[in-house]
Amino acid sequence: MAMHGRKMYRQRGAVLIISLVLLMVLTILAISTMRTASLGLLMAGNTQYRQNAWQLAQTGIDTVLRAGDPATGISCDTAAADAPVAIDALGGSYTTMVCYRGESMTPGNSITRVPTFNYEVHADGTTGQRGARARLVQGFAVTGASGR
Repeated sequence: MAMHGRKMYRQRGAVLIISLVLLMVLTILAISTMRTASLGLLMAGNTQYRQNAWQLAQTGIDTVLRAGDPATGISCDTAAADAPVAIDALGGSYTTMVCYRGESMTPGNSITRVPTFNYEVHADGTTGQRGARARLVQGFAVTGASGR
């Protein structure tokens, strides 16, 4: 009977070691899953901040276009950016720069000489969180502008 007791003792030790190994494997899997989930959440947050920066830059362009004829003759080489404008709803700010790209004639008009003034808007949107940035450049033209 003493021999039978020793076998039971050895088997219980083997089960303990196997259980500990399985517990360690499950712990590593759980930690790996948590890291993957938190990384996915971080990437989704970065995408949202980048989208907010794009919306901020687009807001800057829309503001310039709504203002109408900028009546500037500053070339894009020497133009300076305007002061930053904060948009609290998007958690950041935008800056714009408008520069003159030259004059052209509008084809197809019945009037012999209708000038078209070509401009370019540079808008930079920056979020306050994680410093996401977006830069948009858009050209626009004003036909028949006065005051030149």
